[in-house]
Amino acid sequence: MDEQQIEDMLRRLENGDISEDDLESDGENIPYNPYLGALAAELEDDEDVLTGQDNSEDFLDQPLIQDEQLVQCAQSLERVEAQPTESLMNLRNLLWRKQSFLFDENNIKFGGSEELPSSIMKLQSPYQFFIYFFTNPFMENIVTESARYAVQKQPDRPEIFTEGELRKYFDILIFMSVYHYPSTRSYWSNKFSFSPIKEAMPINKFEKMRKLLHFNNNDDHLPVDHVQHDRLHNLRPIITHLNEKFSSVTIEQRLSIDEQMCATKVGHFLKQYLPNKPQKWGFKLFVLCNLSGFAYRFIIYSGKEANEGSSNSQNLGVVGQTVMNFLSVVPRQRNHIVYFDNYYTSLPLMCILAKQGIHSLGTIQRNRLGKTCKLPTKQDVMKSSIPRGSYEEYVTNFEGIDMTTVSWKDNKQVVLASTYVGACPVGNIERFDKKEKKRILITCPKLIREYNMHMGGVDLMDSFLGRNRIRMKSRKWYMRIFYHLLDLTVINSWVLYKKVEEKKRKPQTNHDPCRLSIRVGRNSLQI
Repeated sequence: MDEQQIEDMLRRLENGDISEDDLESDGENIPYNPYLGALAAELEDDEDVLTGQDNSEDFLDQPLIQDEQLVQCAQSLERVEAQPTESLMNLRNLLWRKQSFLFDENNIKFGGSEELPSSIMKLQSPYQFFIYFFTNPFMENIVTESARYAVQKQPDRPEIFTEGELRKYFDILIFMSVYHYPSTRSYWSNKFSFSPIKEAMPINKFEKMRKLLHFNNNDDHLPVDHVQHDRLHNLRPIITHLNEKFSSVTIEQRLSIDEQMCATKVGHFLKQYLPNKPQKWGFKLFVLCNLSGFAYRFIIYSGKEANEGSSNSQNLGVVGQTVMNFLSVVPRQRNHIVYFDNYYTSLPLMCILAKQGIHSLGTIQRNRLGKTCKLPTKQDVMKSSIPRGSYEEYVTNFEGIDMTTVSWKDNKQVVLASTYVGACPVGNIERFDKKEKKRILITCPKLIREYNMHMGGVDLMDSFLGRNRIRMKSRKWYMRIFYHLLDLTVINSWVLYKKVEEKKRKPQTNHDPCRLSIRVGRNSLQI
């Protein structure tokens, strides 16, 4: 697909001529190639393939990836994760039984504590919560690295700024995320100037700081051909510090993992295309959130080679190891529950999490259940004779862990896997019927309701970021990511402030994430 065809497709999407749902593939007819060793084992064991016999049912059991056209226009999407050879062998021997998975509230009773540390409980204003993440040593380090960069860039006459000026710079960025002007210089214009920003810092000083802001020493950046080359070297101190501070907050029982986009138009090879996101082009992040939208941990996608360089001692594949890296901050054997979509879900991953005392629930690609799985295919489920709301459940035991899978018919076939909840008790849910042109009640399994209720943490964070985010443009690709992380910190500060106020049993007013207490000059302001 050439650039013109890509532009035409995007234009048709924006005009509503085609739907994003139409561009998705259910993966049932897409060939799947595991690792070479597993593929060779499959070919040796499959007599039908060797003898040339037609066995079309085997080819229906394939993993879910994006439509081939979207894969071609976004070559870095890489939605398919090859299963390790050992896991494939285990999946091949699974015995599936058609029965109900017993749900017991006592099995998921939370064994940890959700009490926040005293250092957080004593914080008062939203500004103090922000300073808890952007600490004084952290700000001093940014000043030091910016001064080093200024000397490297202009040794004879470097521009140096102080920590106080850096705080003013961040304050102005937060103001700009709330009050949107056509351009940066409009905030300092004579006719339509914004006085809190204009009085805090001259435009020339702001522009100089904008050019010199730096976070890591360029001399320590290893070359591309080095084994330990870091594509995110310019942001590594920011990523490390924020992840440590975010994960220092007590982790709640129910968590969700999903993707997030840092929207940008800058040209860079790390940019991704995710068709199901509101902002489809940008840098991709993986985020671990609670139900309130607080981000405990994030990982910036830096390419397939960089991700494959991570340790994979548990033989889970790249995506499975990403989930394990996320959950390294989660205490074990406390009955935490994690939710994810079919990009992450696999039976080996869910088995390892269950052995460590972490329950899981997620949508799953039917082909990842193994060829012995008896769940109906999409062709069988979507027949007109099958009423909407119908479901089937099969239970298996994977390396000593009981798991359940449920196929449910809604607008599409939905397949979910879980280690703690099944279809029962079955409830009802409202859906609009196009033929009868009215809302009707259809049956809805328990795990469907559980998934819909607890999976939206990252989406909630995205909605917060969409309302108020820094729109400052920059030619430096890493500055766009830094602005995104600054927005992420502001939202985390606001969410944590609300939680602490609720725990203190103080009356709550209608706050907005943009109402962050900040300081400009000597005055403390409320936006």
